[in-house]
Amino acid sequence: MYAPLDLQTPLVAQWIGILLAVAGLAVVAHGLWRRKRYRAHLDDEDARYAGPDRLRDAVRETFAGAGVLVIGVAAIVYSVFGNQAWQDAVQDNVAAKYGVESVQGKEWRGNALNADVTMPDGTVHRDVLITFEDSGEPQITRDLTQPPEQ
Repeated sequence: MYAPLDLQTPLVAQWIGILLAVAGLAVVAHGLWRRKRYRAHLDDEDARYAGPDRLRDAVRETFAGAGVLVIGVAAIVYSVFGNQAWQDAVQDNVAAKYGVESVQGKEWRGNALNADVTMPDGTVHRDVLITFEDSGEPQITRDLTQPPEQ
């Protein structure tokens, strides 16, 4: 009946994506820098890698870095869509059980969300603590039928 909430996967994907994107960008920059130096013949005498295919090696490094960068960006995009999916699931689950108009999340504490809840008549209940079971079922201990406390 309730959509399960996956709160960890988007966050993990976001941080892995950021790390991979930064690493990929650094490798691409280094590969381009090496390629430029090899083409200008600046390292002919004292290069660490003075083999005949060193230019090709720099291009391979650039492509490998670009691949890591693409994987990182893909992980970030996945995290954005995953984040939107669990926000929609929170809204749908709370609306299905309590008939609320909207849920504006403020902060998470484990599986509990501190949020402002708007009822269909426009009444806004501030700082409502909503806990979620493993099944995604929300639990609100406050009585939402009473007028909000001022």
